[in-house]
Amino acid sequence: MNPFAILAVVAAVGKAYSTYQAGMSQKAYYDAQADQSRLRYKSEEIQAKEQGVEALEESNKILSTIIAKGASSGFLVSEGTNKLAQIITVKSGIEDFNTAALNQEVIQNLGIIEFGNLKAAGKQAAKAGIYQAIFGLGTDIGTVGLTGAFDKKKDS
Repeated sequence: MNPFAILAVVAAVGKAYSTYQAGMSQKAYYDAQADQSRLRYKSEEIQAKEQGVEALEESNKILSTIIAKGASSGFLVSEGTNKLAQIITVKSGIEDFNTAALNQEVIQNLGIIEFGNLKAAGKQAAKAGIYQAIFGLGTDIGTVGLTGAFDKKKDS
């Protein structure tokens, strides 16, 4: 067998392995991106939850101020404009809390979608690396075979 044919086959196998490794490293990249996106969205989700808690705390402060001012003025805190101010404050706090809860849910769903997309991209990159390695190896060995490198030499 021709020594150059052996070299060509070894080079083809090396190239195929390199292509396979490139696909695996691309998969690892996408997996790392997916993990980072999960952490980023989890952080944003926690911030949205904290905004909801802050909205309720702020409403409680305002509510207690309204009640204290009404009581210190000698008014009944459960009637009239004082009661109306309390209702408006509670309503506003609940709306802010619900908005924050909705934001939290949206952020969570976006995070799940992005994580899934990046994981799927990683799987596809790995498959592409494997297929490219196999087909490249076959093509390279076929090319070497076409040159007649595998033909037995005839002694004359």
